[in-house]
Amino acid sequence: MVINELKKVVRRLGRQARNLGKSLGSRASIVRGIREQGLFDADFYRREYPVVAAGASDPLQHYLAHGWKHAMEPSDRFSVRAYLGRNPDVRQAGLDPLAHWVRYGKTDGRILPQASIAETPWFEDDRLYPLPDDVVHYELMAGRAYFGGAGFDFAQREAGATVVEAARAMASRTPLLTIDAASPKVSIVIPVYGQTHFALNCLDSLARLRSKYSVEVIVADDASPAAARTDVLKSIPWIRYERRAENGGFLECCNSTVQLARGEIIVLLNSDTRVLDGWLDELVEAFDLFPKAGMVGSKLFNDDATLQEAGGIFWRDGSAHNYGRGDDPNRPQYCFARQADFISGASIAIRKSVWDAMGGFDPVYKPAYCEDADLAFRLRRAGYEVWFVPTSRVIHYEGITHGRDVTQGIKAYQVTNLQKFAERFRAELVAHPQPGSSSVRAASWRCGQNILFVDALTPTPDQDSGSIVTNEVMASYREAGFGESFFPLHSPYWSKKYTAALQRRGVCCHYKPFSSDVGEVLDLDNCFDYALLYRYNVAQAIHGELREKAPATRVLFANVDLHFLREARAAENANDQLALLRSESTKKNELEMFLRADASFVHTQIERDVIQAAVPRALDNMVVLPWISEVFRDTPGFANRADIMFLGNFPHAPNVDSMLFFMQSIWPVLQRDLPAHARLLVVGNQPPKEVQDLASERVIVTGFVEELAPYFLTSRVFVAPLRYGAGIKGKLVTALAHGVPSVATRIAAEGIATSEEGHLSITDDPAQFAAEVLRIYQDDASWLRMREAGLAYVEQHYSRAATQTLCLQALATADKVWAARQAHQRQRFFEAIMRENGEFEPTRTD
Repeated sequence: MVINELKKVVRRLGRQARNLGKSLGSRASIVRGIREQGLFDADFYRREYPVVAAGASDPLQHYLAHGWKHAMEPSDRFSVRAYLGRNPDVRQAGLDPLAHWVRYGKTDGRILPQASIAETPWFEDDRLYPLPDDVVHYELMAGRAYFGGAGFDFAQREAGATVVEAARAMASRTPLLTIDAASPKVSIVIPVYGQTHFALNCLDSLARLRSKYSVEVIVADDASPAAARTDVLKSIPWIRYERRAENGGFLECCNSTVQLARGEIIVLLNSDTRVLDGWLDELVEAFDLFPKAGMVGSKLFNDDATLQEAGGIFWRDGSAHNYGRGDDPNRPQYCFARQADFISGASIAIRKSVWDAMGGFDPVYKPAYCEDADLAFRLRRAGYEVWFVPTSRVIHYEGITHGRDVTQGIKAYQVTNLQKFAERFRAELVAHPQPGSSSVRAASWRCGQNILFVDALTPTPDQDSGSIVTNEVMASYREAGFGESFFPLHSPYWSKKYTAALQRRGVCCHYKPFSSDVGEVLDLDNCFDYALLYRYNVAQAIHGELREKAPATRVLFANVDLHFLREARAAENANDQLALLRSESTKKNELEMFLRADASFVHTQIERDVIQAAVPRALDNMVVLPWISEVFRDTPGFANRADIMFLGNFPHAPNVDSMLFFMQSIWPVLQRDLPAHARLLVVGNQPPKEVQDLASERVIVTGFVEELAPYFLTSRVFVAPLRYGAGIKGKLVTALAHGVPSVATRIAAEGIATSEEGHLSITDDPAQFAAEVLRIYQDDASWLRMREAGLAYVEQHYSRAATQTLCLQALATADKVWAARQAHQRQRFFEAIMRENGEFEPTRTD
């Protein structure tokens, strides 16, 4: 997708460059073109922007004179913001997007931006692929549009004459959030002191927010001056407006208002913020991802889209650092969840029960500043963790309420309170990093050890079984306390679905434009204790540079399966002598990595034996890591199942071959003898045309599916008719784990079962294969025995606890081998020097 988009844009560059230098034409011609194309809706424009509805000017003329400069949308058929996001040249030239489209965009072949902003890319001149925080640019434009449409000015300290109309318009809106005044899941508490226009801007972003969770929105007015007109907020029916009798400052306002909250989770949100899509759900779900979390907090952005804070660092001397301040927020080191020393109180979440147990913010820090850091440190004393959640994004218009000068006013408390804080937590601060040390390492100093994972692609666990194992191995090391980094060598791009899933769980993922290769990853940080390299063609390409730039890093190798063995079997199956020769080249390259690695993972004892037989001396640094799966026992019984199921990732050639073989040699018998309602479910990603052509009323070719469970739930027998391949077959383990008895060929069952074991039926003969499927399908007693035997087998051999033990065993093995090799190299080095000096002659052994 990225490459195709690049090609399309490059083809347009010549035309666009020529047109940008030309005039957009007269106002009259632009108006005529806009009306002819029906891209401006006056009623829509009035509804969206109260300052236009209250005024007497023509809506289109208002848009042409003012609206587009504030990124105000002209209709639901044309998005100014999406057009600017897709077209950096128009953005940089400062042109009216709608006028540009009418005059040149259509003839240039540019895209008419009707898609939702959430799915619209943000391009730069030198970057035509997505990055995680591109969405912030769109939310900044939404804030500008709200201010412009409400008649507000960012530079004003107070709202001005249009605030009443703006509040009336806000009161008439129906928020997308589920408002529950009685028993909400979440209480969003917004302390307010004046600055009513910013509070309304915050509410505008909340009104557009979707969430899985019910909320109450409490606006806590800390006795604002009458001139601020915060009283207009009372008219908004979907918020709770609570005004304090007297001003007590931010800390006291929060403490008193939280006492009134009814939600299970409290979210404190500054009034001078705008929240982005996903903000709330990411905070709430972080408590499930990180069960020890006492408090979680958002990623904060400045009003120029730079990073304001990615969690805070406290140095050993008690000084504080807003990690990443002013930097590009898309840099990998700011985009993954991690434990932080503290989280800014501008957007934090905490369970109400925990808040009450901690007594809220400590009044010793009244009126404000350091109360959030103090709470974070007290939570850790109580056994909780504090987590930075980068997928929860908030724009914070910093300094609106109290300015930025720490020598005067409320802001001066920042200095004195920091001194109080440092004295209170002197014992904890001793373990913190020294000032001046690497902020990248300091931000994650709580991770005792660090491991780098390198694979060809980012794991796609909903598409292939190998990715499931990679994810599980990474999870095992995270649970053991490791800090993790990941780099996809063959496609180093950020993916909204797959990269973000790793970042959400605490993995630092590297990608372009910040890291194009492993060398650039190591230039940023080479303090990895271990590196786990997947696949020989990845490991071979980077092993030398890794050893050079990170010589103390112990290298582990995981080949997923033995490629050369799979290639040789495929060649023998096809009687292809040339392919057989190519497999010998693969064998050399693969075995080289097993020899060079400090430790290696293989999935079966069979693979280990094959490797041992192929090298001059036995390797004692291989760890057999079978597979990883949880067991699903609470599933339908025999009578409630009817289908036969096959599962496979079809870009993997053995799966295509096996399905074609099955349909030709086995399915005709089954189709004749199975009940008429029994279907064959062919489930798997990217089926080629020859597999798609197999589809019929009884053969369902699904293509990619989000969830496998529904297909396993309806299936009575699983089939794995593989004719060639290598390594353990994840599809079979998954079927057994879901309680589906299975029939497999010898190749498919390799490393999982033998013919004598009762949890799997094994045969290579097509007629016998069909007979076994029918036997199990028709005999409920045999079906139940095989089901229970399969579940027990998975529990015994593939549990997560066993996986973590083996993963840690591999590290210990790598440590031992690395140390022995270092000692050997030192000895050889010393001998070479002494030989040059004529002081050493090797001992003859003949």
